[in-house]
Amino acid sequence: MKMSRKAKRYDDSVLPGDFHDFEPFQTGDPARDGRVEGALRRRGAALELEHLVVERTSSRKQSFAKLRSKAEDLTRQVDYLLERLEIVDHDRRGMYIQLRSLPPYKDDTQIQFNEISIARDRVLVKRIAFYRKDEVKQQVPLQLTEEQFQRLLGDIRSVFAAG
Repeated sequence: MKMSRKAKRYDDSVLPGDFHDFEPFQTGDPARDGRVEGALRRRGAALELEHLVVERTSSRKQSFAKLRSKAEDLTRQVDYLLERLEIVDHDRRGMYIQLRSLPPYKDDTQIQFNEISIARDRVLVKRIAFYRKDEVKQQVPLQLTEEQFQRLLGDIRSVFAAG
């Protein structure tokens, strides 16, 4: 996924999380309906998501305006996570848009937010925590219900399958 310089610098500063007992999964066909992959851990009715990647192969050239429109659609549709999403970064030439929780979750020790990185044919979902004491950014599990997970997957597929 091609990113803006700002996003690359940011991504390089995010430490990996502790996801040792998460189970990787992969389904689909990129040439047809796309490929979905990620890692999760089920805890009763809830699940924790390490990351979610949705990819599809497209033979059609897409404009940045169309990609931005899809990103805006996603910010409106995905209203069931902990925080609301907003576009925070973009790169026209690299065809890259980044969404984050605004406002993020905050307490005395940390700030947490959802992050969705969108490229021409790929969407990546993860959650990041900034620990105030250590001034460290680290990936953490995204807490979801099974229903929210299926809805998120469906929303990403529907927004990016159109056009």
